[in-house]
Amino acid sequence: MIINFIKDEIKDQYLLDNRPWIIGFSGGKDSSLLLQLVWYALRELPKNKLTKEIHVVCNDTLVENPKVVEWIDKNLDNINKQAQKEKLPIIVAKTFPELEDSFWVNLIGKGYPTPNSSFRWCTERLKINPTTKYIKKQVAKKGEVIILLGTRSDESSNRKKSVEKFQIANNRLRRHVELNLAYIYAPIKNLTTNQVWQYLLQAPSPWNGSNRELVTLYKNGSGGDCPLVIDKTTPSCGQSRFGCWVCTVVRKDKSMEALIDNGEEYLEPLLDLRDWLSENRNKDEYRQMRLRNGGKGKGPYNIQTREYLLKRLLQAQKESGEKLITSQELKAIQIIWQMDGFNKNVYEIYYQVYEQKKSFDMTKKDKIKQEQQQSLIQLCREKGINPDKMQNLVQSEKDKKLLKKRYNIQKIITNTIEEEVAI
Repeated sequence: MIINFIKDEIKDQYLLDNRPWIIGFSGGKDSSLLLQLVWYALRELPKNKLTKEIHVVCNDTLVENPKVVEWIDKNLDNINKQAQKEKLPIIVAKTFPELEDSFWVNLIGKGYPTPNSSFRWCTERLKINPTTKYIKKQVAKKGEVIILLGTRSDESSNRKKSVEKFQIANNRLRRHVELNLAYIYAPIKNLTTNQVWQYLLQAPSPWNGSNRELVTLYKNGSGGDCPLVIDKTTPSCGQSRFGCWVCTVVRKDKSMEALIDNGEEYLEPLLDLRDWLSENRNKDEYRQMRLRNGGKGKGPYNIQTREYLLKRLLQAQKESGEKLITSQELKAIQIIWQMDGFNKNVYEIYYQVYEQKKSFDMTKKDKIKQEQQQSLIQLCREKGINPDKMQNLVQSEKDKKLLKKRYNIQKIITNTIEEEVAI
């Protein structure tokens, strides 16, 4: 039987060397099948041979379909607990994009128009970079790594070409496209979709997951999972695949629509926002008529559109009950708006949407901050320096620490000093 052959091959490959394995886990049928086969293979090996680390890595773009995130988080927790119970060398990890690379910081902060087939700025920032960073850390520790992927030739002709292009002759491994010290191992590449489902419905999940529940998720969403994207040859999500709920590379999000039709009505505000982004991406009234670098052309969303989108996002978050944007992202958006010369206040928009009044009660932290400000003002007066200008510089430097790319900080300092000299 082909499944037994694959499992035997996995055992053989595991024992060949000490290179750690990294399994891309998305929670879908293919990655679930792959992890199950690895798990059952490990159970058949002597305990004293289980010395090589296996990293189960899931990439969270922070804009994943909430229903899928719920499913994945539950499985990752079960995987971690069961691996510890069985004393298996399995390490569970989740990767996230850098703050300045997050979807909302780029869309609402910088005004990037939503991705399309010719400007797909999201894949590298949200998927490739976080996963690559994790892989490089393991390479730095161990020298080389082997990445296990649940890719299958049966899924599409493009996927088959991708699998075969970098295959090393007479070898199970293929080279990573960009990382010289990383190799790809795709044990289930020759399985058909029918064989995948047949196995999952017959073999119970070793980490106490529910393959029947997985079937229901696929049935309700009429879709599939997005693969762990490790390089630009990995196919992106599209059509019926589960993926980022904000994806506008495809015309319609059929999986989200199907979930709503099957009772997940709380997702409607998310779909409405996604559809607005798709339908209004190229309208001149929502865009600046210059690029971010000052050049001519249709540029980013104007500040009115960014403000509108933040309101829509917060409203969708409020209505759905799902966490759609983090406090760090809100702060980063505020900083970028200030750097772009906009005086809109992110937090006023937040309080407006949530119908909250800002508390003016002073906390212990506020009191310490006030004392520090008073000391700074006193010192500035003693040195003949404008206290307001100095406080602005201190705040600018503090804000910039939040973002990895400290762009414009030198320009801000220079402009502030020049204004002071002019006065």
